[in-house]
Amino acid sequence: MRLRLLPLLALVACGPPPSPPPPPGPAATAAPSAVAPAPPEVPDAPDAILDAWLERRPGWGRTIGLRKYDGRVPDYSRASLEAHRAWLEAVLHKLDGDGPDPQRALDRAILRSRARLEHFDLAERRRPFTDPRFYTGLFDVSTYIDFAYAPAAQRMAQVVAHEKAALEQVDHILKNLDPVLSRPVVETAIKAYRGYAAYLRDDVPKVVAALKDAALDAQFAKTNGVLAQAADDIADRLQNDWLPRASADAHVLGTERYLAFVEAQEGRRYELAEFRAIADADLKRNRDAYLALKDRVKVKRPDKTALIAEAEKLIERSRAFIVDKGLVTIPSDDACTVKETPPYMRYNAAFLNMAGPYDPAREAYYYITLPDPTWPAAEQEAYIFPYGVLMSTSVHEVYPGHFLHGLWIRKAKTRIQRVGESYSFTEGWAHYTEQLMVEEGFGEDDPQNRLGQLSDALLRNCRFVASIGMHTGEMNLEQVAELFETQCFQDKATAREQAVRATFDPGFFAYTLGKLQILELRGRLKAEVGDAFSLKAFHDALLGFGAPPVALIADRVAQKLKEQPKGKP
Repeated sequence: MRLRLLPLLALVACGPPPSPPPPPGPAATAAPSAVAPAPPEVPDAPDAILDAWLERRPGWGRTIGLRKYDGRVPDYSRASLEAHRAWLEAVLHKLDGDGPDPQRALDRAILRSRARLEHFDLAERRRPFTDPRFYTGLFDVSTYIDFAYAPAAQRMAQVVAHEKAALEQVDHILKNLDPVLSRPVVETAIKAYRGYAAYLRDDVPKVVAALKDAALDAQFAKTNGVLAQAADDIADRLQNDWLPRASADAHVLGTERYLAFVEAQEGRRYELAEFRAIADADLKRNRDAYLALKDRVKVKRPDKTALIAEAEKLIERSRAFIVDKGLVTIPSDDACTVKETPPYMRYNAAFLNMAGPYDPAREAYYYITLPDPTWPAAEQEAYIFPYGVLMSTSVHEVYPGHFLHGLWIRKAKTRIQRVGESYSFTEGWAHYTEQLMVEEGFGEDDPQNRLGQLSDALLRNCRFVASIGMHTGEMNLEQVAELFETQCFQDKATAREQAVRATFDPGFFAYTLGKLQILELRGRLKAEVGDAFSLKAFHDALLGFGAPPVALIADRVAQKLKEQPKGKP
């Protein structure tokens, strides 16, 4: 959840290279286990629309923990993709306006927002045709492995069912891709598919073998190796056929499409000058604060052998801090476990992996990646988080960041509010809490902690500026990398990595923008409520709606806060 970036997996049938992908043609026959194309018929009730949507996109159902969608994948033929685009348009038409029930208006708005963004991805960004990673969910078997929602043998049987269904879809992937794609997008996809192949060959078999089930082993042997080979095959084809003809700037949205994308993601319209001014102002504010502090702070790092233990101490302290300060309600006693990142998930330095709101499982893991012991000693040391960054990261991922937010999402009032996450609220809340905790005094005994928080804020600031520059065509890859180095003080490798991310993740301004949206709403309501304003009441009201775009709930949060009886947080 919340940055549960999936392991790097993939697919495609073996065989000789086909000719360049053709234009959309007649519908292909759907595989029996795939979700077949359907006419754009849309139910009237929001909950019925959600049910129909989950049938079309069962991976979403698994993400939120509805296990009846295990072993199922979408139909990715061009005909099915076109049918889904038409269905989304019908959804938008059906959901136009607030409808007859004012109590369900937010549910309608959340579904409408998701439909707009998904439709933009299909019709404007054309992700199934421009980004090979669009299909990697076919190989996401981690959800069956990571969470103990059922006996292991049952879950591994679903892995086999999933792999069988995925193999029936792999032929569509290369056929769907445009002949010319963005070079950094292709390069990233090659790495992703190589990673999926390694994951399937090296990690998944160990889980199945531990069950010592001969029948399951036999079924698994028929799917897993083929899927792993398919991942390598697609990486080879991308390397040999797509990379040589790739474009340096095919990922650029252009100003109009970029602003339409921002509107779809945020639920409100921004003009370019306004959007740029927001990004530049926060970058300057954090950069000035960072420069004023950095020469007065000696940065230290824990030993790699103590990193997990240090993180455990931090989440215990941060939980106690928010309780003592009365910053936000902790809605359940569910716990988060700190663990070293498993080998197949070592693509991110730290992240939260949390079961969805409907999952029978309740596990949540705060994963921290330790340096590879084969690296040179200096590289291993540099990879370890400084103490201040470890504190900021732990706050972001656990308390009161993603994990706490996930607990609130589980208790949202309606089904749709429990599943309607937005990028900017999810990441904006977690990023906001980094600043909140420092402002409230957490870790104030060591200036490293403030410096770590500012360092993380600067990284997100440069993502905001980079997104604008990259997708309006004002900055190329090299200029964006330089931005991260010179303005936000990232090392060369990280700067390049972040620049590449800008090509395929134009929405990664969400961290800073979401934080600023929350701060803006907090400031407005504090001025309106006056002495009766309570941070806890504000945070509880904000989190009580799940995680939709902030623009959709700002007035509702305000109303809820103003109705709060005086003297009660």
